Amino acid sequence: MRQEAKTWWEQAKSDLKTAHHSFDAKDFDWSCFQAQQSVEKAFKALYLQEFAELRKVHDLVFLAQKLQVPSDYIPFCAWLNKVYVMARYPDASDIIPAKKFSREDAKKAIEVATTILQWLEKKL
Repeated sequence: MRQEAKTWWEQAKSDLKTAHHSFDAKDFDWSCFQAQQSVEKAFKALYLQEFAELRKVHDLVFLAQKLQVPSDYIPFCAWLNKVYVMARYPDASDIIPAKKFSREDAKKAIEVATTILQWLEKKL
């Protein structure tokens, strides 16, 4: 594995671990955001491995399509794209992130991230 890809992959795994810690602390907005970040960084690791360049985009659907991720993961990527904005900015929806995201949202985000990272690990 290319060193730069390995660096991104290691950070992706760390972000997922941190998502679990935030979940345990009931910081569900941050848990969701960290799960999204985990997937984004994992995609970038594979992108670096496959194309020897870093795409500085946050759109998981775009990255997933470029990386030929299984099509059944695309709706999850679209959902995580929304999480990326709504979990960070208090004016991105009708309620602040700390109150918007539930335990179920965070559980889903972690499960999705875990599934995608397991798939990606086989590709790396």
